[in-house]
This record gives sequence, structure tokens and C-alpha cells, in this order.
Amino acid sequence: MTIKKIAIVAAMGQEALALCPNPKRGTSGNYPLLTGNISSTIEYSCIVSGIGIRRASEAAKLLCAEKPDLIMSIGVSGGLAADLHAGSLVAASSIGSDLTEFEAWSGKKKDVEICTELIPGWAELQSGKLITARRPLLTTRDKSAMHKSSKALAVDMESIAVAQAAKQAGIPFGCIRAISDDSKRSIPEESLIGVDESGKTKLGPILKAIAKRPGLIFELVPVGRDYSKALKSLGKVFK
Repeated sequence: MTIKKIAIVAAMGQEALALCPNPKRGTSGNYPLLTGNISSTIEYSCIVSGIGIRRASEAAKLLCAEKPDLIMSIGVSGGLAADLHAGSLVAASSIGSDLTEFEAWSGKKKDVEICTELIPGWAELQSGKLITARRPLLTTRDKSAMHKSSKALAVDMESIAVAQAAKQAGIPFGCIRAISDDSKRSIPEESLIGVDESGKTKLGPILKAIAKRPGLIFELVPVGRDYSKALKSLGKVFK
């Protein structure tokens, strides 16, 4: 088929801006919306959903109502498999969940065909199972336990909701995740206060946390460096 329009759910504005070339800004429902063209023939609409399953589900349903040729969940992810490092790109062949209200998703032939048409290098991406979790996995112990129980390559907090919305709407679905924190990287809990539910970053709370625990800065610097590697990889998805 010939792709004319795709839709993307990205949790954070930095992820969306890394993905979307020369966007026009607007809104869809209560969410920020980026629109533009990936190429001369393909349009995109990207909603910045914010973090978590509820917001991702709402954003995906708004995009499905536009009847795109493909809907995608794209963003950063925590690595679970030992061979994945910061900046590695993973394409989901299936997505599980630790949320009982969501059924597992498995890619069909049509999903693969349209993703390959959109992204010629799709077949070269490392592919495997991803898992969506209700809460972030911050420690190497938690990541190891999730990998052992799920056999997933990486973990996120939104993809299964987007996959379910696409399935219900009868729209092909694809998912790409860039590893931001690998299986050997623990994330300080204080880092969570720097991002609100809408996906916006807030510097003030982080600075207060550093003032209370100065050593935190030495934990945040490598986390930030790895996140930058993930964003750089996202920028290559549609190129």
C-alpha cells in the first residue's frame, strides 16, 4: 500500500521533537500536537501524551479517529536484555503487560509490511518482545526480575495502550523504542520529580533535590548522557 499519513504517540516533548521534522504546533483534545511531513508524500500527526497508560490510551484514540494508515508508539525505554545499550533501537514484534486490563499484542504480517514500507531499515532493527509496566523500573534488580519473568528486551509505560487502540480501530501498528537506561543502569528515584505527568521537564525540583543530596549530581549526569544518546537514535528513525 501507499502510505499517506501516519500517527505517533510520544510520551515526552523531547522525544516528539527528536522524531518529527519541522513540526507545526497545535493541540488535539487536551494534548500538544505536532504535525508536518516526513517526506513529500507522507504526513504525520504526533501527540505528546505524557507519561503512563491512561494518557497514552486517550492520545491513541484521538489519533485513531483521524484514520491514519499506521499508528506508532515511539519513545525511550528501559533496557532489560544485557546486550542492549543506551541508544540501541528496538522494534516490537510483540508487547506484553503487567496491567491485567490490557491483552498482549503480537505483530501481524500487515503491521510488518507497512512499517517496512515506511522505514526501509525496519528489518535490520533488533526485534523482539517489549513489555509495558505500570511503574518505572529504577533498579538493576527490578530490571533483572522483569527480564527473567517476561523475557522482554525492554520496558516502557505506554506502548500496550497504543497497540490496543490501534487493534480496536483496525489500524496497523508499529513500535520503536530507543534504550535510555540499560539493564546495568539504576536511576535515582529523585529523577522522577523532574518530569510531570504531562511529560514536561521541571528543573526546580531537581535542583532542590541536589541541594539536599549533593552527590545526586554524579548519579544524574550519566543518566542524562544516556538519555541524550536515546534521543539521538530516535532522530534517525525516519531518516
